Amino acid sequence: MAERGPAAASRRRPRRRRPGETLDHQHPRPSSSLKIPSWSHTNPCSTTAQTPHPSHLNACRTVVPTTTNPSWGSKRVRTASNRNPLLHDPDANNCRDWASLGEGPAGLIADFVLANDVADYVRFRAVCGPWRRCCTDPRGHGALDRRFHPRRWVMLREKLAYARRFLNVSTGECIQTEILELREHDELGLTPEGLIILLHGPSRTHVRLLNPLTRQQLTDLPPLTTLLPPERHSDLLPDRDFPLRAWGSGIAADDSSVVLCFNSRCILGIAKPGDERWTVVRYKNSVHTAPLMFAGRFYCTTENGILLLETSADQPPRMEVAARLQKPISAMIMDSAHLVNNDGELMLVHRTLRYLRNRSRRRTYDVYKVDLETGTLLPVMSLGGQALFMGFYCSLSVSVDSFPSISGDTIYLSFDFKERVHDEEIEACHLPKRSTKSAHYNLDSSVPWPHKVVPTPHTLIDCLSLCNTVEASPKHVALVI
Repeated sequence: MAERGPAAASRRRPRRRRPGETLDHQHPRPSSSLKIPSWSHTNPCSTTAQTPHPSHLNACRTVVPTTTNPSWGSKRVRTASNRNPLLHDPDANNCRDWASLGEGPAGLIADFVLANDVADYVRFRAVCGPWRRCCTDPRGHGALDRRFHPRRWVMLREKLAYARRFLNVSTGECIQTEILELREHDELGLTPEGLIILLHGPSRTHVRLLNPLTRQQLTDLPPLTTLLPPERHSDLLPDRDFPLRAWGSGIAADDSSVVLCFNSRCILGIAKPGDERWTVVRYKNSVHTAPLMFAGRFYCTTENGILLLETSADQPPRMEVAARLQKPISAMIMDSAHLVNNDGELMLVHRTLRYLRNRSRRRTYDVYKVDLETGTLLPVMSLGGQALFMGFYCSLSVSVDSFPSISGDTIYLSFDFKERVHDEEIEACHLPKRSTKSAHYNLDSSVPWPHKVVPTPHTLIDCLSLCNTVEASPKHVALVI
């Protein structure tokens, strides 16, 4: 007799997703970071055990510390007393037809699921046709619809060409999916909403947005030739030593416009899907900073203050001062300023290199809370219990409740900071005690940067630090939410 059940299904080779195929054609596969009860391998719309079909959101076999539900994690001996009566009772009257749940209850459940997490909503729609028809199809809405954004998912760095793993920073769940659009597009950056900014076309001028979890239709934006001046069009070439990066980009507060930022060129672009041209906004900045889209508004740091992009119907877009700095930021390459979203609070991290009397040097990280109402910065010695993974271009705030191996009120550095892999070899800075933690890495010249400095297997801290590490080539940009 042929082997059946979950054990046989786990050895079945996943079917590759055909081009153009979406999640609606597939059934879900639960993430391996959760212990799934036996009924997860059945079709909820019938009482007959089914083997799960490969899903667009596949289980990710990666070592990520997560919290396991104790009622699901334990194994029990199968006896007549603990068997599922719906599967073993021959009385058909005990069967439930979940497909006929009704559009009202099923639609209400779908709304609750979507409010919690878009990945669960994708799995809900993939269960069966009746459930799929009772809830909203993401493909009928543009990529700017905030209801379907994967806000709490982090895209981990991968060596594979098109496969990507995503880590939920709230639950620790990890999933893997193939993004076939990367065959014809280059990654330019990621928005705080979790959308990937892509470049398309032989000349690499067409800008598109993609939701990696819902696989909504690509949203077209105006070409970059209408944003960059003619003398900068050569920056679009893939072999440039300093390629364009779109960190600090995102969706504006009006939910209909996109802000595209090239901070290294001090150029902003504002456009809506379907527009022919970008509205160009220029600003001056001589310091090394990381801009940020926070609550739908663009912020960046200059030598003396924090600037805010103001948009209104009766005036053209412009940069205005949102807060003044008490201490100017140095334009030296050893110093930098980083705007970060720390669990809903706007903060500024001032990274400096101080010279002591004994001619030694010490790296310091001063943290300020930005008070937008008073336009001032308040020095703080805590992150509210959060952990901050800070990169030179982007940052990520993580709750330590989901990852016990991570320390709260601590700044973890990415691998594009010189002090992380050279000089002091600083891995983290604990703010309350102003103490640092060192980590030594052996450089391996046989592998590309930054994998040459990271041992395998990676720790969780390494994985999250790699998320914020930006390489020289835009084809291998590390992406983060």
